[in-house]
Amino acid sequence: MSRLRWLWRELIRPRGGQHRFYRVGRRSRAGVALMLVLSSLLFMMIIVTEITHGATVRVQLAAHQRDEAEAEALARTGLGIYQLVLMASKQLGQQFGAMMAQYGLGSDTLWQMVPFINTGMMRMLLVSGADLQKQDMQQYQEQGLTDEQRARSMEESKTSTQRNFLDFDGDFFAQVQDEDSKLYVGDITATSYAQLLENDRAIRLYALISGPDNDQFFYDQNLDRWQLIGDLADWTDADNERLYQGGREDALYQSLPDPYLPKNAGFDSMEEIRLVNGWNRDDVWERFSKDITIYGSGKVNVNTADRNTLLALMRAYVTPTTPDFEDQLLGEIELYRSMASYPSAQAFTQHLESLRATVDPRMNAAVTNQSSVFHVTSTGQVRDAVVTIDAIIDFSQSRLGKIVSFKIR
Repeated sequence: MSRLRWLWRELIRPRGGQHRFYRVGRRSRAGVALMLVLSSLLFMMIIVTEITHGATVRVQLAAHQRDEAEAEALARTGLGIYQLVLMASKQLGQQFGAMMAQYGLGSDTLWQMVPFINTGMMRMLLVSGADLQKQDMQQYQEQGLTDEQRARSMEESKTSTQRNFLDFDGDFFAQVQDEDSKLYVGDITATSYAQLLENDRAIRLYALISGPDNDQFFYDQNLDRWQLIGDLADWTDADNERLYQGGREDALYQSLPDPYLPKNAGFDSMEEIRLVNGWNRDDVWERFSKDITIYGSGKVNVNTADRNTLLALMRAYVTPTTPDFEDQLLGEIELYRSMASYPSAQAFTQHLESLRATVDPRMNAAVTNQSSVFHVTSTGQVRDAVVTIDAIIDFSQSRLGKIVSFKIR
């Protein structure tokens, strides 16, 4: 308070000598006017600063929304390109499948030749040409393209039509994987535990999560494999009776912090499996989800299935099932697929039998040599904006492909 009183006295004390406009000893108000002017200027500065900051934020938001819109457009471009590739692959397979089989090519060869599209890598190849070095690729993977490289790629991609192939902001990365390379778990039906043990899809799933490499995991987590499979089947069946050890299905979910009921209908998405008892565990999901699907024909494409899926088929339908014999069969399958594609399910079975394996007749109904459902993941990036599209395209009922699942994130 004492400092404020001092400031007030300093502002209003008389200054100078005799003046014709006021008597000596009369206090001057010039200091108060100066304070009012300074306060007004400070207030106006605050207002201008706030308006400028607000305008800057709005411009940045608008720019980010513009970049997001462009990134989404690029992601849709990647999806559209792959839909065209898949359509062409299916058309070639239908028209020239027999001819391609004579050369050891499968009817799904085209899309397998283009497993991904990366415009950033295309720019790098375009500007580097024959001088592309390993360190250049490493720099691209770690830091991306420089502004100079991006500008050069836009210039060097010009064609005679003056249409620049890579003349656009940002990049997109798209890849495709067939869902028929995985085990189908969308419809495991049984009315009793005994029927569950005989269900073909349940047997394949059990084979996938069995083996010495998984034994320790289930022991440490105190989980039973048939419990996981039974609860998966209970989620989609129409009744409320639990297949594994009996009881009510809904009892598993009513004790949760946020209780819910089992769906008793088919799965609509892969994420829905995370609601099923046991499968809601992160360790279970991370360990097995990459090899299962709710899409597809229910058969495994032996030309694209990975090692885990092929091993599951071996354990489900082939004897003997010793680790050494399984490794031998898998090695022979990989060697065959490196040179040709299996022209039919029977050809796959006959190959196994030629390697002295005893194959269950049910194997023929469990495998196929082509895929009809594909998962396309396309990511567009423009500066700091990143948009990813996940789409499931089904060609089983439409030659143009029907998008049965579409998500933007």
